[in-house]
Amino acid sequence: MLSIIKELQSLHPKKFPKYISNIEIETFLNQNKARIDSENFKELKDFFLINQKLSRSIFTNWEKQNKDLLLYKESIQKQKREYPLQNEFEELLKLRKYSPRTIKAYTNTLKIINEILTKNWNTDLVNASLEDFKEYFKYLSIEKKTSNSGIRIARFSIEYYRNEIALKPIRLDFAYGIRKEEHLPTIFSQSEIHKILQSITNLKHKMMISLLYSSGLRLSEVIHLKVRDMDCHEKIITVRSGKGNKDRITVLSEKIISDLSVFLEDRKPNELVFVSNQKSNTGKDRPLSSRSIENVLQKALVKAKISKKGTPHDLRHSFATHLLESGTDIHLIQKLLGHKNISTTTIYTKLANPKVAGVKSPL
Repeated sequence: MLSIIKELQSLHPKKFPKYISNIEIETFLNQNKARIDSENFKELKDFFLINQKLSRSIFTNWEKQNKDLLLYKESIQKQKREYPLQNEFEELLKLRKYSPRTIKAYTNTLKIINEILTKNWNTDLVNASLEDFKEYFKYLSIEKKTSNSGIRIARFSIEYYRNEIALKPIRLDFAYGIRKEEHLPTIFSQSEIHKILQSITNLKHKMMISLLYSSGLRLSEVIHLKVRDMDCHEKIITVRSGKGNKDRITVLSEKIISDLSVFLEDRKPNELVFVSNQKSNTGKDRPLSSRSIENVLQKALVKAKISKKGTPHDLRHSFATHLLESGTDIHLIQKLLGHKNISTTTIYTKLANPKVAGVKSPL
């Protein structure tokens, strides 16, 4: 839990978080305005929205009132995070055909690392020593309690940047051998999926959530889906340049074709299926943000009175699990999901309901 959240909790331990008033939150924000930036403000806001399923008007109002201050602090933070040869690093990743999402993850990771090195150890990415990085990874593991996956991304980003761009090779052997956590994802039952979809009245929102589940799409694949990729006659979706820059075909549910046809009426083949309400600076359509789709799902879970904590990717997990339970061959599920290795797909054998899958106790 972040320190700013802990501080708010310590002021009102009996009320926090459900019964703390908007006035108490506002007072806390105003008293700590000097050290609250857009990043920790967003994390505090998201704590109430996601973890506690509570949407508070005070956060929207305070953000509007302090918009200029937050933007100024964000610009300062951005300047601190800039590191030498940043553009060259991004161009190399593009040249080697890393996905936009991976490029963003690596570059953002390096920005944060550079900022922390500058602030805490008076050095930067280019000049940091092996000992500096050891201290940094201790900070990640002990203080920030960063996941093993996050540590691996940080380690790879640093080595790749220093070896290929800064030309000051370094090998972070101490950060190797960190195993990935094997946490089972959240699986929604078919009745819960039905409740989620029934709770959504906005057609655009309903189509987004329906496709995540019924076709097993990744969040990024829904965001970049185009009208031409949907074949309502053949009941298939062509996923173009998915993970690993690979194309694949997956199923399109007959149950959503009617609503989908209405939603796509008069749309051109090359248009995005889902666009943001905000236009780009040139007046063109912008793709939806991941955050907007995540918010749609969180609100639907609250409205449907489902207590499970889930993400859009858990809808994809549910798709695969339900197919396995219905007897679909695991190799076919592998192709529909676009998994490179069957070992990735076999996780769903751990998630399938033993009763539905036909497994009986030997007793």
